[in-house]
Amino acid sequence: MKPNAQSDRASLIANFSALAGGHALGLIVPLLTVPYLARVLRPEGWAPVLVAQALAAWLSLLLDYGFDLSATRAIAQARGGLRDIGGIVWRVQYAKLSLVPLAVVLMLIAYVFIPTLHEARRLMLFTCAFGIVRGLNPLWFFQGLEQMRGAVFTDVAGKVLAALSVFVFVHEPSDAWKVLALQALFATLSCGWLTLRLLRLVPATPWSLASAMTELRQSWPLFVFRASSTLYMQANTIILSVFSSPLAVAAYGGAERIVRAAINLLEPVTRLLLPRISYLTTSNPSAAAKLIQRCLLILGVGSALAGAAISLGAPLLVRLLLGDGYDAAVPVLRWLALLLPIITIATVLGTFWALPYKRDKLVLGATIAAGITNLSLAALLVPRMEALGMASAVVSAEAVVGVTLAFVYVRTRMTTPREAPVIL
Repeated sequence: MKPNAQSDRASLIANFSALAGGHALGLIVPLLTVPYLARVLRPEGWAPVLVAQALAAWLSLLLDYGFDLSATRAIAQARGGLRDIGGIVWRVQYAKLSLVPLAVVLMLIAYVFIPTLHEARRLMLFTCAFGIVRGLNPLWFFQGLEQMRGAVFTDVAGKVLAALSVFVFVHEPSDAWKVLALQALFATLSCGWLTLRLLRLVPATPWSLASAMTELRQSWPLFVFRASSTLYMQANTIILSVFSSPLAVAAYGGAERIVRAAINLLEPVTRLLLPRISYLTTSNPSAAAKLIQRCLLILGVGSALAGAAISLGAPLLVRLLLGDGYDAAVPVLRWLALLLPIITIATVLGTFWALPYKRDKLVLGATIAAGITNLSLAALLVPRMEALGMASAVVSAEAVVGVTLAFVYVRTRMTTPREAPVIL
């Protein structure tokens, strides 16, 4: 093995170790708050928190604008001298800042039209702050450079401290607003520290509204992709809160939290391999193709086994993690367990194959079709089946993405020479 290949392998292993370890800690500790909040806040108090967290995810998504994909890809490819990294960084950050007023307006609209939130003004205030700060986080920059260890530690430390603080400050339903307040506080500290690190590496350039608008226009396909995906992710909790009882919202939200915790195990792999495959598409295309095929096999089999385990253990998981009064979450959890293999395959084909090869329109089309599927089925099923109807809708929507991407991939997959090295 050549020295540079050895160095690449060592760097990849080090980055993966940091990402996997940090992500595991950032996943496990907040997950421990689920049984605590489900019991302390009870369904009537936990339902507004679930809705608020979904809204915060929406705001974060708006400000991120798909840059976690497009800008990460651009930074990774600019390492070869293709583009000016400083120009990329500040066009992206200024584009994000230009979206903050729109985020505030959307939060006010949500407050007016979502009944669950009418009596939760403090909750809404901190929801807005949390969503905006998460959207401005420059973690994508360090991801693109594959210099993730320190950045991941900072990001995860904020999540862990926010989760641990819940046990100290949240004790009854009236404390529900403190959950978002704590998340906003520690997200602000994390974002602030990473921004200072970014400024030391890439000094700020003068504000330019024109360049920010240009960046937004260029990245809109990936933003629409991200926005469409929320129609069958965070939006489902909000939709359910409009048409169903707080008990149904809590049952669906609790089951989704369990499944999303398992799905989020993909995040360190995604953060690691998106910049690596984006780089290989220009430096070693055959190695990129072989790496994608290996990910399909390993991650596909692993996610199918994990989904089967969650489905079989649904009654035990609900009893341990949610407690009494959440029996309705068991069938919902079994339905949502199907998401593990479906989303895993869609992630590999979308994030590792389609996006690095700039098949953005394919991903966008598949995601829009899934969003339409989700909304259509939700309108039909939620009034009659409540949480179980929403679970059926989201599984069907994710299947649309996975099947579409798999069909195109099989038709157009690349041939890779046997001798091509795979840096893994």
